[in-house]
Amino acid sequence: MADLTCRGMVIRTVDYRDNDRILTLFTAEQGRVDAKARSCRKATSPLLACTQPFVYGEYQLFYHKNKYIIDQGEVLESFYPLREDVARFAAASLCASLCLEGVQAEERNEDIFSLLYYTLTFLTYGENDPGDMAACFLLRFLDRAGFRPAITHCAVCGRDLREDPILRFLPDRGGAVCAACSPVGRRVSKTALEAMRRMLLLDDDQLGRVKMKPELRGEILSHLIPYSKGYLPGIEKAAALFTSLNLPAPAETE
Repeated sequence: MADLTCRGMVIRTVDYRDNDRILTLFTAEQGRVDAKARSCRKATSPLLACTQPFVYGEYQLFYHKNKYIIDQGEVLESFYPLREDVARFAAASLCASLCLEGVQAEERNEDIFSLLYYTLTFLTYGENDPGDMAACFLLRFLDRAGFRPAITHCAVCGRDLREDPILRFLPDRGGAVCAACSPVGRRVSKTALEAMRRMLLLDDDQLGRVKMKPELRGEILSHLIPYSKGYLPGIEKAAALFTSLNLPAPAETE
């Protein structure tokens, strides 16, 4: 592999030895890129600032012994306030975990990169509830990664759901289903399905328009998180942290 100059966001950090750190960068052009930052945890290191979680920066990497090494780095956006708010940090961690699991290495993915960038921007500098941003990211990520749940037509038979008085959301069946296909399971409201439909219509720079009442937010998240874990089980730890801080106890199964 050749040396590489790229712009990317730090979606995972793993401390290594005394002062080193292994980073996973998410770039628009190369997808996921793993790179080692030598001595970056020293207070005097020029790499200290650009090797923090969620930083968006420009990096110069050289390839040595089957791995990338970070030679230089410049912070373009630190998203620092995320590290001062535990609920927002948890939401950002869930978004990063989804990218870590669902984005391929060395595969261009500008759509999901844009989604993550704008979501972190609104989480950091907007006034939106972090649960709103997480719900919107979850749904839009699933859509762009090819795992979109059924929300307008039954996941089993394909019938239009608008006329059914009782609807259910079954992660293992692919999303919303009509009463004829599943007489048992957790119900989902038409309001929640319509809210999800509208989230998918927004441009990434319009995500700040998503503002939901707590009950609706909780309902949507209680469906999307289990659904996401079914396709990307590696997000379990981040999902558990986020849920403990942002999601009320789920309703009982009917």
